[in-house]
Formats: sequence, C-alpha cells, structure tokens
Amino acid sequence: MLKEQVLMALDSLQANKFRSLLTMLGIIIGAGTLVAVLSLGNAVQSTVFEQFVDLGTRRIAVLPGDPNAIGARNTPGYGLVSIQDYDALKALVEQHPDIFRTIVPEVSAPVSVRAGTTAVQAALVGTTKDYQAVQTVPVAYGRFLTDADEDQSARVGVLGALVAEDLFGQDPEALAAAIGQVIEINGQPLQVVGILEQLGGPFSSDQRVLAPVSTVRLRLVGDLDLPGRGLEMSSILLALESEQNVDQAEGLMRSTLRASREVAPDQIDDFRLNLPTQALGVLAGINGAITGFIALVAGISLVVGGIGIMNIMLVAVTERTREIGVRKALGATDSDVLGQFVLEALAISLVGSLIGVAGAIGIVLLVGVATGIGASISWTAVGLALAFASAIGLGFGLYPARRAALLQPIEALRYE
Repeated sequence: MLKEQVLMALDSLQANKFRSLLTMLGIIIGAGTLVAVLSLGNAVQSTVFEQFVDLGTRRIAVLPGDPNAIGARNTPGYGLVSIQDYDALKALVEQHPDIFRTIVPEVSAPVSVRAGTTAVQAALVGTTKDYQAVQTVPVAYGRFLTDADEDQSARVGVLGALVAEDLFGQDPEALAAAIGQVIEINGQPLQVVGILEQLGGPFSSDQRVLAPVSTVRLRLVGDLDLPGRGLEMSSILLALESEQNVDQAEGLMRSTLRASREVAPDQIDDFRLNLPTQALGVLAGINGAITGFIALVAGISLVVGGIGIMNIMLVAVTERTREIGVRKALGATDSDVLGQFVLEALAISLVGSLIGVAGAIGIVLLVGVATGIGASISWTAVGLALAFASAIGLGFGLYPARRAALLQPIEALRYE
C-alpha cells in the first residue's frame, strides 16, 4: 500500500508539472540558501581567520603592566617589560617547540624620519629577522633584516609602505631607487635596505620603520635600559604553532614570567598577556551572527514554501473530492486517504529541497573555484535542509490531508 501511495504522489506531481514547480519554489530557494550560506560561511570564516594572523590570532603579546599599580611590586616602573623577561620566555620557546614557533622583541619609539627636505613622523620598531614569522610584513623592494644586521648593530632599516611613499613618492621607480639611500632617524643616519608592501589597517607596519634591536638601542634612541634589568621592551611577541595552543601557551608563559619576576603566589601579575582568544571570539561571533541571520531568512523562505504547499494541497483536495469519494466507496479507509495526501505534500517538499540542494552545491563549488577560498560542501547543512524541508512538508500537508480523510463518501460522490 505504501509503495502505491508513493507512486500516486509522484504521478500527481507529473500530472501538474508547472503548478508543482511553482509550489516548490519557496522550498527550492530556502533549502538552496541554507546549504549555500552555511557552506560558504565556513569557508569564509577559515579564510578570514588565516588573514587575521597579523592581528594576533596565532600569537601572544607580553605587554607592560601598570607601572604605578599596587600589585606584585609597588615600585614605579617595575611593571615594564625588559630583556630579562625576553630571555626567560626564549628559553621557554626552546623547551616547547610543539607549542611555540618563535619569539621576537619589539622596542618602539616615536621618531622623526627625514629624507632630504622631507620629514615625517613614524614609529621606530627595533626587532629581529624572525619578525616576519610573527607579523605579516611582505617585502616589496629590497630585503628584510638579517642576523648579521643585529650582530653588527648595522645602521639599516626597512620602511613601511606609507613612510616610504611620504618620503620618496608613490612612483614604483622612485621607491625602487630608494633602496640603498640614507635617511635620518632623530638626526642619525640609517640606510634603507627594504620597503614593505602596503597592507592597510591599524595593526599593519605601513607607518613603521623596522631596524635591528641593537641599532635602536645603541645608535638611534638613548636611555632605553631599566636599572638593573637591561633593555626595556615595548612588547614581546610569541608566535604559536596553532590557535588551539592558546590556553596551554598562556599557562606556561604566565608561570614563567611570574617565576622570573619573583611574583609571590598571593600577588597579582605585574605584566599583561594580550591573548588572541578575544579576537577569535569576535570573528566567530560576527561570522556566526551573519550566517545565522541569512539562515533564518532561508528558514522563513521554507516556511513560506510550506504555506504554498498547504494552499495547493487544499486546492487539490477540492479538485479531487469525487476521486476521494470513489476511493472510500471502494473500501479505502481514512488512514489511506490521509497517507496519500501527506505523501504528496512530502514529495513536493522533498523534490523541491533536492533541487535546491543540487543548485546550492553547484553554486558553492563555482564560487570556490572562482574566488579560491577552498569552499567545500557542508553535509550537515544538506542534512538540515532536507530534514527541515521534510518537516515543513509534513506539517503543512497534514491539515489538507486530514480534511480529505474526513470527507464523507456520499457527500464526496455528490460533489460537483
């Protein structure tokens, strides 16, 4: 009996192809949108996470604590970060290569940069060659810093894109010719060995001048040492192998710094750890909100499609009243009639959802190839779309089916 009812439901769809297609339209749009949005949303989230590496999704920054706060040491300036902290963390990185990739210092200061008669304000950052492993700093012209530059305290620097354009102009030939020229940092000579690509954003190196730490300390900026603690650092950056290591890395870094700085168990930290957890949470929240909103719209489209199914099924019941009377007169039960019309509504919904899912799969694969974001099909979304569409078909098809099942045979046969 079930097989016959299924075949009758499919025959009903074929008998009214255009009407069935119009009825399915809401289901097609809703199911397709749901699959496409969730699949592309996952791909976009992965791509955005990769692009946000420069903003700290795979690194932890050690920053100075409040130097005047009453915490671990009620000593002005103790909350600052120094070379002692860097050495302790460097040993930690070497002990845990499975968690940390590298460590780099940042010694920064605002400076005046001059080339000829042109002067601009910029941020001078003393660091090492491994800075490229922590920050996104692609070189457009020349080269980046090297170990030899650090060892020799060489008077060399790499300019951020905006600093270079302010000093030498935007012409590519002029920027290329700037390599090897000598500029002045606070009146001290510095040879340009590289210019970075422009990345944009408040966290990029576009408005920075990068130089070896030893050069910044000994030749460009004076008075950078803390009494008894060595070189003062603006921050220390530790690159992680994966954002999954954040919690473990945080625990190791915190215990190492507290031991190195002799912070007692009952005292608060006199330093700060800038964790990527918040940035990752914000990104995931934004992506989830957008995806959820569009998925909600897709769900509303499915509900609208369900209303369309109910309307068409009510029309079908009216059109086939005499048929229902004949079937009941020949022995069909209320359950048989109910099952037939429920299966017809379910068939409309399932076929529509399959068409929508097939179209969404094609769109996702096409967008993935066209944009290169590596989009893949979310089979969870496919399952949700089919399940939700089936529930819509059953829910909205039940009322017309029940109405058909309750028809009296004599009244149905007499219906004109």
